[in-house]
Amino acid sequence: MVNLKKTIITIILSVIIIFNVNAQFQKSIYIGINIYPIIENSFEIGSEINNNQNLSFHCYIGNVFKSKKNSPLKIVSPYTFKEKSGYFIKTGVKYNIRKNISKFALFISVNLINSYAIEKATYVPLYISHSPIEKLVSKNSYNLGFSGEIGITTPANKIISIDLALQGGSLLVNNLLDFNSYMPGMGIKQNESIRFQGILRIKILINKKD
Repeated sequence: MVNLKKTIITIILSVIIIFNVNAQFQKSIYIGINIYPIIENSFEIGSEINNNQNLSFHCYIGNVFKSKKNSPLKIVSPYTFKEKSGYFIKTGVKYNIRKNISKFALFISVNLINSYAIEKATYVPLYISHSPIEKLVSKNSYNLGFSGEIGITTPANKIISIDLALQGGSLLVNNLLDFNSYMPGMGIKQNESIRFQGILRIKILINKKD
């Protein structure tokens, strides 16, 4: 319950911050959806505010529902997952490397990701070789991650624009069950410390100020 309260408080503070940024800097506002995570049973939607052709701020919220994705690491795990789900909020800043909003551009961004993970699994101790007894385990946990994105974005003066990128990051607060756990907003663990996730974000311009 305490972790849930932390998540709710963080979401409220993040929304307040993003609206304050909007009030001070807004030039154009987009609503976007990240298409790629849908194949991992994850849904992500949010808003991006462009201050100028280079700098933008974003806030995305999302939900993970019964993901089947597992880490490719060749590590034996005592857990067999039956459910990986949860929700998250991602806030960050993005720098577009361009001199004109009508041009394609490379970009980099940094994000802070708060998530609430819901996990259900069966647990069998690895050190027991004779007739092990399965134990049902469930855990709801608060987790905090830091990630970066690098990619390309289409011209920002169009009604529809697209970001194509790769996100990678690691956990600052890790209360997940196992290395195979799905971190809402950051995906699965691809090596000893980094979690990667694809970004295919389609954005629709809803407001523009010169």
